[in-house]
Amino acid sequence: MTPEELLKKMKAACGENLLSFVIYGSAAAGDAIPGKSDCNVMLVLETAPLAALKAIAAASKDWLKQGNPPPLIFTRGQLLSSGDTFPIELSDMQAFHKVLHGENPLPGIHIAPEHLRLALERELKGKLVLLRETYLSLAGSGKGLPDLMTGSLSQFLVLCRAALRLRTGSAPASKLDCAFGLGRLAGFDPEIFKTVHELRAGSYRGGEDAERLFGKYLAAVETLCAAVDGWKN
Repeated sequence: MTPEELLKKMKAACGENLLSFVIYGSAAAGDAIPGKSDCNVMLVLETAPLAALKAIAAASKDWLKQGNPPPLIFTRGQLLSSGDTFPIELSDMQAFHKVLHGENPLPGIHIAPEHLRLALERELKGKLVLLRETYLSLAGSGKGLPDLMTGSLSQFLVLCRAALRLRTGSAPASKLDCAFGLGRLAGFDPEIFKTVHELRAGSYRGGEDAERLFGKYLAAVETLCAAVDGWKN
């Protein structure tokens, strides 16, 4: 099912309650990995009662069967007032999105730099803690480390793009390019993100073992956390 086909179903399910249908994430930025990346869709509604959710759920069945995430749902009022709550996600949506139906609500959202920096610090530190916990749950075995790195990569790259945007005012569409640009500013080696990206895409031809790669990955994230923490001063 294409986004256009999903839109047709949503129009039938929601009627005039559907104000906007927006594609965001890798599919909008143009850096999706074929066969790996899903497609993210946001629906902006006038109201979102249970009856509306039930209709959307029924119309989304085929979309979800393809492995795509459920549509992100906001009412217009909630979305416009959420710049302080979801500054990372919404700043990324503002930069990279495609409106397939209705008005474009994203330019009207205000995102304060201090809210973006605090959210970045919170997300980075939280994901760093999770990396450590998951490593411990693997009992120090290297067997699950490739999946741990490739499974977390996209989240870290999104944070790299948001951090570069915060620091410089803009960021390219390619999340890997953002990691390299941010590496120069934050003092970490971005090559490990490229390596993990190759692992995820199935194109890695290097000879380093998973334990060594994970050590580099962990060190890069730790350095990035420290840099973002220091930006509040």
